[in-house]
Amino acid sequence: MSDNINQNNKVILFPGLVKRLVEEGMTELKEKNAEKALHLFKDAVSYEPNHPQARFGNVLSLIELNRQGEAVDLTKALLNEGIGDYYEILQVHVSLLVQLSRYEEVVYLLETVLSENRLPSKDAETFYELLHFSRQMSDSKAYNQNLLDQDHKQETILELRAGLQATNEPAKWKALQTVKELNVHGLLKEVRNLVQDEYVNPLMRTFGLRLLKEWHDEEQLTFNRGDDTLTLVPTSLEEPGERQLDREIRQALENQLEQDDPTLLQMAKQLHHTYLLMTYPFLPDSMNAKAWACAFHLVAAEQLGLDSDEANMVSCYGCERFEVLAASDEIEALEQDILLESQENNQWFHT
Repeated sequence: MSDNINQNNKVILFPGLVKRLVEEGMTELKEKNAEKALHLFKDAVSYEPNHPQARFGNVLSLIELNRQGEAVDLTKALLNEGIGDYYEILQVHVSLLVQLSRYEEVVYLLETVLSENRLPSKDAETFYELLHFSRQMSDSKAYNQNLLDQDHKQETILELRAGLQATNEPAKWKALQTVKELNVHGLLKEVRNLVQDEYVNPLMRTFGLRLLKEWHDEEQLTFNRGDDTLTLVPTSLEEPGERQLDREIRQALENQLEQDDPTLLQMAKQLHHTYLLMTYPFLPDSMNAKAWACAFHLVAAEQLGLDSDEANMVSCYGCERFEVLAASDEIEALEQDILLESQENNQWFHT
């Protein structure tokens, strides 16, 4: 095709017409007029079918119009025809597949690209994170020990590293869980970094600390949570629930409720368990186990909608009311998070 003639339609084009249509399309797109932009890009493509910006403009317009199914067909065509920046288009294509829940296609496609060793370093982390997330969501592409064989080990570690550093919390959690399941000691440094990041979900940090203990990590680390700081050695930590105070709280609850109200006992112990996982490795300021047991009993009763005589309860546990109220306030400050985690069917809560 010459610069000025469309050979298919025998139409003489004004010089720069396609460029002008693309520029106008981009302007409309920036102004959120996606429908107008789409028409302009389509016009440009009708004159010059292989124009990269016009073709990609069609994709961007369809995405703005929430027509991801059509957009992914166009990105697939661009990849197959080799039009435009391959890795820019691949990233958009994979992101669209994820939005459409076509995770197995993502895993197959990215495994193929990675096996050919042609992924630019600047794009690697993004693609490994997408691969990790898609693998966790795929029914038939889950992680297994075969991914740590000689042919796949390096790619799997890179993928899991990206997952541990992901901003997406489910992806981060799945990576941590997989590192534990496959016993990937090569990512010890990354697990330590995750544990020391006070912006990470507290249950995930606890899971990471327990993993470091399991790996017998003897290197000192600093653990911050709010205004509190601990310097600790993971291998020397006691498990949450096995420290003396934890056992005494549990025993006090059982002494009061095991015979009279097993349901309330289970609720109070569940609250206690999740509280431990969310505040580990710290211990509370007050070490009065009976006051804490009374507080968990009180909060559990409130959550179950039961009437409770606070004064009688304090008397039964043999503690001071002010200590119970202080502990109850601390539990209730975390109550929403505790409830959310206890209602989720995830391994944070049940380990």
